[in-house]
Amino acid sequence: MTKASTTSRPRGFAAYWKYVAELKGLARNSQRSGEWEKQAFAALNGQASQRLQKIIALKTRRRVGAFFTGSNLAALLIKRCAKLNSHSVVHDPSMGMGDLLLAVAKKLPLGSTFNKTLKKWGKQLTGTDIHAEFVEGAKTRLVILAQQRHGLKSPGVTSVKGLFPGIRVADGLTQKQAFKQATNLTLNPPFVLTAAPDGCEWAGGRITAAANFVVTALEHAKPGAELVAILPDVLRSGSFSKQWRKKIEDLAVVRRVEPYGVFDESADVDVFLLRVTRRKQNSKAKSVPWMTVSEQVGTTVGDFFDVHVGRVVPHRDPKKGDRHPYIHARCIPMWKTIRKFEEFRRHKGLVYKPPFVVIRRTSRPGHPYRAAATVIAGELPVAVENHLIVCEPKDRKFGTAKMLMKKLMSKKINKHLDERIRCRHLTVGAVSGIPFSPNY
Repeated sequence: MTKASTTSRPRGFAAYWKYVAELKGLARNSQRSGEWEKQAFAALNGQASQRLQKIIALKTRRRVGAFFTGSNLAALLIKRCAKLNSHSVVHDPSMGMGDLLLAVAKKLPLGSTFNKTLKKWGKQLTGTDIHAEFVEGAKTRLVILAQQRHGLKSPGVTSVKGLFPGIRVADGLTQKQAFKQATNLTLNPPFVLTAAPDGCEWAGGRITAAANFVVTALEHAKPGAELVAILPDVLRSGSFSKQWRKKIEDLAVVRRVEPYGVFDESADVDVFLLRVTRRKQNSKAKSVPWMTVSEQVGTTVGDFFDVHVGRVVPHRDPKKGDRHPYIHARCIPMWKTIRKFEEFRRHKGLVYKPPFVVIRRTSRPGHPYRAAATVIAGELPVAVENHLIVCEPKDRKFGTAKMLMKKLMSKKINKHLDERIRCRHLTVGAVSGIPFSPNY
């Protein structure tokens, strides 16, 4: 995935041409040997990403969303596609070094000769990226894959010029015709934040570019076209992504939603796999639910607590107003009741009167305690930092707050939250939806 914006093409990726040149040398080599097979396997399975990490600074890659799909994850996503055949036309609008197209090509039939395979794949595989070095590298890797699959029958290729005409340098968001012609769309779009497009009815302000890629692709795809994508989990489970999910369901039938886990060590973002089919006119087909957690039976935290995010933004809010006890995630112990406070600050915004529960928003999937909590007691209203979620018992009883803290320690709640939200921050919606009853 790389950011598709011709107005913000980052510098620094030119250093990657040296690796692309190595790939070209491998494609030119017509002598098959054990060493060639070893090098080809590496070129097709993770080496492109490893070299990118080595050559390009993490800060730069994060700024533009340049994180290539690992071969295992790419294979898993393409495995979720409907059956691909000789009539499939697959388009990737943010293809990077072509990992998803490679996973597709591994499933496409070969031609009777190496050259016929390249010609056939050239009609079936299309994609865009704003970086010429990535486009050249993707084409070269496809050539190496074709050579590998044909074995001793495949000649060396001195140039990729003229091959794969549908794979080109372009802003993927603007290529409407490519979306329309595709039977299948594959996406690992950039996860960077960007401004919502003008007139966007499903979001405002800043959004993840991945959300815009999926909506744009579906808006221009033909009815019945299939889209599979690797997306940040916040789109599946975040409260602020609710309108985006509704927009996707308006455009397509959601066939599969599959939480995956961390994308890779350098990106360190939890992702999910999405498979949808563009709706046909007047289609009333129902989508599968976005959440894998079972439908809740009974009551939830939101039925017994008012749930908010703490109101103090420490480096932005002025220290004005009345002086209050002040809590943040670093000054309160987990699984304790706090009545005395060591820190105070002036704050003229909303404060909370005890008793209430605070839960740390930072919450890594798989952690022993997804909802690490503390009960706040005492008589004085308390100012709460915005990295804490506040749960105020509607009955105003200390015992209800204490009961919630006890419940949040359970493995059952951990499992629920691991299924419900794979983001690194809990949301008000996720906390409100935690199963809870003070009577059990």
